[in-house]
Amino acid sequence: MKDILGITLGICLMVTSCYYDNEEDLYPLQTCNTDSVTFQQQIKPIIDANCALSGCHVPGTGRVDYTTFQGVKIVVDDGRLRQRAVVEETMPPSGPLSSCEQQQIEAWLDSGALNN
Repeated sequence: MKDILGITLGICLMVTSCYYDNEEDLYPLQTCNTDSVTFQQQIKPIIDANCALSGCHVPGTGRVDYTTFQGVKIVVDDGRLRQRAVVEETMPPSGPLSSCEQQQIEAWLDSGALNN
């Protein structure tokens, strides 16, 4: 009886521990600031946290290096950044960027994708 109770309790704990919080669902009233989006303030942190990671878009991987503006500009100019991160949502491979991050990238691209 103790074994069955222990197993049941263990299963319940495992199932309830697999909980995923989606920030946008939890805090729907948050606003996304897309006014005056700059590379240094908004875009670089998004890229550093999601793209310029070990094994991905860093020097020595054979992929475009996103650790510099010049590397990011390559995929901006050929349309891959918008296509993969915003339209297709296939990058990063861990899952799509948040809606706000996508909006900020769109705003930055639409304003000329400057190194500011």
